This record gives sequence, C-alpha cells and structure tokens, in this order.
Amino acid sequence: MFKPLSSSSSHKSLTMRYIFALSLIAILVTLSTFSFQKIISDQRYASNTISRAGAERVLLETIKVYHVAYLAYRGDPRQAVIHKKLSDAATALETNHQALLDREESQNLGGEMIPAVRALYFDTPVQLNKQISDYVSLARRLLSLTDQELDEQPILSSSFGDLTETLLTDMQTVVNAHVTQSENALKQMGQLEILLWISAMIVLILEAFFIFRPTMATITKQFLLLENQTTTLQKKVVELKTTQSELVKSQKIASLGRMVSGFSHELSTPVGIAVSAVSQMKEAAERLTYEVNSQSIDLETLKHNTETLNETASLASNNLARAGRLVESFKQSSIDRHSELSREFNLKNLTEDTAYNLSHQLKTKSVVVKTNCQDDLVLDGRPGLIEQLITNLISNSIAHGYPSIGGQISIDWTFNPKNKTIAMQYHDDGVGIKADIIDNIFEPFFTSQRTGGSGLGLYICHSIVTQDLNGTITCKSSRGQGVTFLVTFPLETDQQDIIGPRLADMVGG
Repeated sequence: MFKPLSSSSSHKSLTMRYIFALSLIAILVTLSTFSFQKIISDQRYASNTISRAGAERVLLETIKVYHVAYLAYRGDPRQAVIHKKLSDAATALETNHQALLDREESQNLGGEMIPAVRALYFDTPVQLNKQISDYVSLARRLLSLTDQELDEQPILSSSFGDLTETLLTDMQTVVNAHVTQSENALKQMGQLEILLWISAMIVLILEAFFIFRPTMATITKQFLLLENQTTTLQKKVVELKTTQSELVKSQKIASLGRMVSGFSHELSTPVGIAVSAVSQMKEAAERLTYEVNSQSIDLETLKHNTETLNETASLASNNLARAGRLVESFKQSSIDRHSELSREFNLKNLTEDTAYNLSHQLKTKSVVVKTNCQDDLVLDGRPGLIEQLITNLISNSIAHGYPSIGGQISIDWTFNPKNKTIAMQYHDDGVGIKADIIDNIFEPFFTSQRTGGSGLGLYICHSIVTQDLNGTITCKSSRGQGVTFLVTFPLETDQQDIIGPRLADMVGG
C-alpha cells in the first residue's frame, strides 16, 4: 500500500503554527480596533468640547452686546427687555460651563476633559473656571444695580468689557489645546497604522515561510501521489477490462462446451440405434443367405427375415439422418460463433436449431421450447450473435428458473416494417426473479442464489444486444410468474449489415 504523506507530528506542528499565526492576527486586529475606537472617541469628545467652547464664545459676545445696550438704554422702556435677555445669556453661559465641568455630562460628550484643558480651567495662571464664575456673578451684579448705582460705579462697566475680552482669548486657548490634541491623535493614528502594517507584513512573511511553504510542499506531494495513484488505477482498470474480456470469452467457450456435451449425448443415441440396427441387418442377411443356400427354403422364415431387414434398414436410415442433422446443425452453429462474416439466415430456423442443440439440457428438466416466427423472415448478418443470445437465455432459464421438473419456454419474433426493427419476446414460466435484484441482473459478475454461476451469462446477453446489435434489452419478472425478456434492435438497411435482400423486398412490397 501507499505510505502516508507525513507523520502525525508534522501535521500537529503545522496546525500549531497556523493557530499561532491566527492568534497573532487576531491580537493585532483587536489592538488596532481598540486603538482606533479610543482615538475616535477622543476626537468625538474634542469636537463636542470645541462646539461647546464656540457656544460659550457666542454667549460671551452676546452678553457683551447686551451689556452695552443695557447701559445705553437706561431710563428707556426697552431696558427691561434687554435686562431679561442679558440675564438669560448669563444663565446659559453658566449652564454650558457646568456641563463641561460635570463628569456625567462630560461622558455624554464622548469622553473626559484632557489634562491640558483641565489645567486651563482650574490651574493658575488662567483659572478659566474662576473667571467664568466671576464673570457670571459680575453680570448679575450689574443687573441688580439701579441707574444711579451704575453711574456711581462706572468701573464695573469698564472691567466687565475687559473681562469679556480676556475670557474670549482664554476660550480660544481651550480650542487651540483641543486642536493640538487632535493633531497629536492623528499623528499617533498614522504611526499606529504604520506599526500595524509592518506587524501584518511580518506575520504574513512568517506564515509564508513556516506555514504556506510546508503546506504547498505537502500539497505538491499529494498531487504527485494522486497522479501516481491515478496512473496505477488506470492500469488496474485496463487489466480488469482485459480480464473481463477474457472471462467473457471463456464464458462463451463454456457455453459452447455445454452445447458440445449435449450434442455428444444427443448424437450417441441415434448412432447407437443405427449401429444396433446394422447389427440386426447383418444377422438377418446371414439368415437369408443360409436359407437361400439350403436345400429346402422356408418361405415364412424368408419372409420374416426380409421384414426384419427392411425395418432395421429404415430404423438405421432414420437415425443416421437424425445424426446427420445434428452434425450439420452443430457444424453451422460452430462456424457462426467463430466467424465474423455475415451471411443470410432464416431467423425461425436459426432459433429452432439453437434450441435443438440444447435439447439434452432441455430434456433433463423436461422443458419444451416453442418458437413463433414468420417462416420467410430472412436476415443478413452474424447469426452467431443471435445463437449466443438465445443459448444464454435458455441456459439461464434451465439452470435457475426450473428447480423442479417441467416447464415451457416461448420465443416470439416480430418484425415492425414501420420503424424497421426486430423484437424478440422471451418468456419462461419458471420461478421468476426477486424484485430486489432484478435491476442488477445485467451487471458483470453479479451473482445471487438464483444466478449462482459466473455472473456473466446475462451480462453477455446485454452486451450482444446493446453493443453488437445496437438495441435494447429489458426484463420483467415476479416471483412464481416466470420471467420475460424483451429484446429490440434495428435493421440497418443502409449498410445491409443485418437485413437481407429477401426481407428488404418484403418490406418494400
């Protein structure tokens, strides 16, 4: 048998390498995913924070404008409206600022305040948190003063404007810090991408060197081994076909041998009778000679010996004629089976002669063969094919269809002038074929309790019909109801291989 492609340890080693490579790739993908998600989260927070810082700058500008308008419209009824809008703007600034400082609200923005920005809000020298708180308090203090108090404390108004400008500048610093952090994050992302690309290349190189190279070597060995196996199997198939052909030939020879055995047995009977009759004729002739040469001739004795001589001569003549027919039939059958030449033959006579050659086997089982065929159906082709077909079918029936004594086989030939085909219906009234094996009976070497021979008899029938005669053969059977074979094959009128001139005239007429 063939050797294994590689040891189990080699397969285990390749498997472990493959798992290790997959693990590395999984780790790299996981790390890159988490890193990118972290960077994206940070950028989302930076974007939201910048948006809030922008809103605060707008609120600062709004408060500055309303502050100027509030001072300008002192004593005017519209001052009350501006007073309300300035108060609302201060409240909005305070709320927006608290949202940036509150941890829960900060998580809603997508992350936490970065250290650089936190330092701007809480550490010196900027302390943006304190500035905004003081700014909101100053705005509310201004709103709480009367016009007279505002006139008495004009410094509050001037410091309010300066504080607004300072806050705007510091808010821009916050925005710049986020921009710087975003630029650094993008730079880190680019570096991470390069690192992941290099790592992936290294892993792929390692896979190619330690996994795919030995795997391709193994696959190459497998292909080579498969090619060798295919070549070996093809040789085995050729050998099997040759063996099968030889077995088919041997089966045909065995069939002929069985026919020879039956022929010799059949021939021995008429020849034996003829020899015995000739012996009696000799004795009768000697008695006649004695009577003729004697002094007194007994007419009764002479008459009796003359009758005996006539009877034995007739008996010898009939049996010798029967033996001659047997010899002629067997000689023609032997010629047909071993000759590839075509000749004209009467289909009915050929069928009857083939059955006659098997008469010894038929007598053993007391089976009668009845042939139904028109007398003038003459074909031109190889009669040995038809003889072999009929011989195998009859032998199969005798051997396996009749476990008990007595039965009848009918062979019916019909010619269809419309589609120029010949059909044979072969039927025996034996025990039939089991339903579970009937689909396999034409397979080579198929054997069963019913078909306990070589398994080639019906296969040869199938080969003759389908390959040599270019026809079809089917079988129908049920247990206890016998078996029926239906054979149909075309008449090749163009090539004149099967149909003869006499049949062609009949078809034309």
